[in-house]
Amino acid sequence: MILTLRELAQMLRVNERTILRMLKSGQLKGAKIGGQWRFNSSQIDGLFFPGEDAGDTDGEATLEVLSSSQIGIPVSRLMSESRVLMSLAARDVSGVIDELTSPRLLGPTVLDAKDLRAKCLAREKLLSTGIGNGVAIPHPRDPITTLRAPALVVFGRAESGIDFGAADGKPVNLFFLVCSQSIELHLHLMGRMARILRHTGFVAECGKAAMPQDIIRLVMEAERSDFLAQN
Repeated sequence: MILTLRELAQMLRVNERTILRMLKSGQLKGAKIGGQWRFNSSQIDGLFFPGEDAGDTDGEATLEVLSSSQIGIPVSRLMSESRVLMSLAARDVSGVIDELTSPRLLGPTVLDAKDLRAKCLAREKLLSTGIGNGVAIPHPRDPITTLRAPALVVFGRAESGIDFGAADGKPVNLFFLVCSQSIELHLHLMGRMARILRHTGFVAECGKAAMPQDIIRLVMEAERSDFLAQN
């Protein structure tokens, strides 16, 4: 997809002058058509993780490249409004995992949802993924080779909180289920999640969000903030 200067600035939620400075410094490439700047949207991953080679082939990165430890992929890129559950019905660990790994929710992206569910439950039995502050990051111990995408992130929110055996002993309200095809990408995503969750107000804002798109926006804004802090 080709973006204008304004569209790219809006997508990244920065001032148009910031984009122009990035053009001047060489951090970003664009083409002038009829005196107006145009940008390939496939550069977005490169904007969040400058200096990485996404192995772009006509705007689509290969599975091998995306799974490589040499490339960073934003968490927000792995989320979808259709995989954001704003009000979980579950009341315990097993119920949460059931909802977050529902075949109806995951669709064709996960070829074996039962296997993913079993691996996530096995991980919880080993040690809770509740990291404290009302957040848990359920995930399987091993890569999910049956994924039809490099990785995916499923979000769920429980209004009243669920006893998830969290590190701080407090109920969990926010769940970010993460799974990927490779251990390298898994480690990268867990690191990204750790940085996102450290952003002041992020957890509270997720608790107040009204729509699925609001959750994805909050994740994107946290990642954008990280990117801008590096430039």
